[in-house]
Amino acid sequence: MLLTSFLHAGESNESGAASLWSLQPVKAAALPAAAPPDWPLQPMDYFILAKIREAGHTPAPPADRRTLVRRAYLDLHGLPPTEEQTGAFLHDERLDAWPRLIDALLDSPRYGERWGRHWLDVARYADSNGMDENISHPEAWRYRDYVVDAFNRDKPFDQFITEQLAGDLLPAASPEQRQSQLTALGFLSVGPKMLACDDPDKMRRDIADEQIDTTGRAFLGMTLGCARCHDHKFDPISAKDYYGLAGIFMSTRTLTKYNVVAEMHEHLVSNPSLVARHQQIASLQQDKNRKETPEEEKACLETLIASLGRELPPLVKVLGVTESPTEDAPVHLRGNYLTLGEMVPRRLPLVLAGPQQAPMPKTSSGRLELARWIGSPDNPLTARVIANRIWRWHFGRGLVPTPDNFGQLGVPPTHPELLDHFATRLVQSHWSLKALHREIMGSATWQQSAAASPGVKQADPENQLYARWQPRRMEAEVLRDSILMASGRLDPSMGGSLLEVAAKQYVDIGMLPEYEKKPRRTLYLPVFRSSGYDGLNAFDFPDPAVIEGDRRSSTVSPQALYLMNSPLVHQSSSALAGLLLSATPDLSTSDRVAWLIRHLFAREATPAERLRGEAFLDSAPPDGKAAAWAAMARVLFASNEFLYIE
Repeated sequence: MLLTSFLHAGESNESGAASLWSLQPVKAAALPAAAPPDWPLQPMDYFILAKIREAGHTPAPPADRRTLVRRAYLDLHGLPPTEEQTGAFLHDERLDAWPRLIDALLDSPRYGERWGRHWLDVARYADSNGMDENISHPEAWRYRDYVVDAFNRDKPFDQFITEQLAGDLLPAASPEQRQSQLTALGFLSVGPKMLACDDPDKMRRDIADEQIDTTGRAFLGMTLGCARCHDHKFDPISAKDYYGLAGIFMSTRTLTKYNVVAEMHEHLVSNPSLVARHQQIASLQQDKNRKETPEEEKACLETLIASLGRELPPLVKVLGVTESPTEDAPVHLRGNYLTLGEMVPRRLPLVLAGPQQAPMPKTSSGRLELARWIGSPDNPLTARVIANRIWRWHFGRGLVPTPDNFGQLGVPPTHPELLDHFATRLVQSHWSLKALHREIMGSATWQQSAAASPGVKQADPENQLYARWQPRRMEAEVLRDSILMASGRLDPSMGGSLLEVAAKQYVDIGMLPEYEKKPRRTLYLPVFRSSGYDGLNAFDFPDPAVIEGDRRSSTVSPQALYLMNSPLVHQSSSALAGLLLSATPDLSTSDRVAWLIRHLFAREATPAERLRGEAFLDSAPPDGKAAAWAAMARVLFASNEFLYIE
């Protein structure tokens, strides 16, 4: 019905609207027949198996339990299992051992750290602005921690959307809930901005444009920003649709100061009594600084200020947008705000919301209405987009291979019925992402081994059929964290900021090597725009200036050089050698080799590995044994068995 209404409106590419698969209503398809019938373990397996059989192939055999437990830990936690954790699962003979393991991994706070980082790729998270004025965002980490907490709590995804777009417009039952909702607004604030623009009017429009583009691609998989200058060339989004949304974001304040250098808006979230104390101290400080205040009184005021400020915690602020006087936006001809056309009332895109929309409220921006429309079960895009993201982060490739673009220039889904199955399941489970994790990881598809017949690999080299497990290299953060963990150097503490740059100060990229030395999980290292950590960049850390829902994975020679020569690997190898020598004082060289293999790979060493390791260690001089063990550890860190998720 909405498509028909849009086509009669005549605003955009009609044939595009009629043919674009992603704009059709979500339909729950019946499960296909399965052959062999005992292969599927979850509903999703029926869809996968049907495609495999249609192509004339059979699925790969299941992976062994040792491979699966390592895969599960790396997938959900971004950290390998310890020898003890592997052994506990291997010796668990209960019939429900596997779902118990998945539940335990999902209940761990490490899950939020791993999967929250996935969302930060989409949210273009950074601790500095980048662009013309690369100043610090010392409160951005609070948004990062909000995301981690939201994943750990399994916050319903529709609520997650609403809080990030309109948290300031939601009721709150407690100060803690209010702080969380305001912190979520960091999604709209952490993007890069031209803060030294000498035209405040242009600056406001550019910020709104970045927010429209990010919101469209992150939640809807639509490139709405392409309609700023003209009707979208490929998708059924008109310039009027764009400026209907622009009015919503132009009625939103992101900065408190628009002249050079612009300043970000922050919400004060400390409790009222703490705010009152800070205000009292500020007032006394003003009195003290007055020229006419007698010296004797100044001394008394100084003592009083010191007393009131003793052990007084600082005020807590969070980055986030707020309401601004409402305004509709005219069409900007060719995107030029100095050449204005027809005025467009604030509204939603007609192709999805139809022409019969309730008018936006006169006294508020419309962000809340926008957020609730995006998170509506009737929106055909939202559930599909996030379900596809979850699939992509599990398998390394989306059912829609272009997760940020569900438009005409995107790639259609390989398994459209399966995508709609997950979109339906997500809504029915009250937008629980953990429900999708349980189905995916409990499936025969996810539990396949990488061993497939040469015929399958030749016919389907990109594994679009999912007829086998596709091994993939660890992401940059997982690699660094795994090396730190294996060497006993990882600091597991959660949350907080490592940033040592005051608010509104310029970041010093020379600090990055010092930050990289800190043994916290990579998630907690400050992210600077316009620069980055050498080790992370070598392994394809995304550009934080843009949304990135589909990280590339390259294989290039600098990666091998990094693993051979970087301080991280050398220091971790030496630490692991020391750990080995202290833990195995009475073991033979052969048994120590086996210990090292077991520690890093959670499996027993083969006789050949024992012999090669023993020969290498015996060739080292007596005073070079520790260095030799470190060298062996370094080789194992660089091995495919350590680097790849099998």
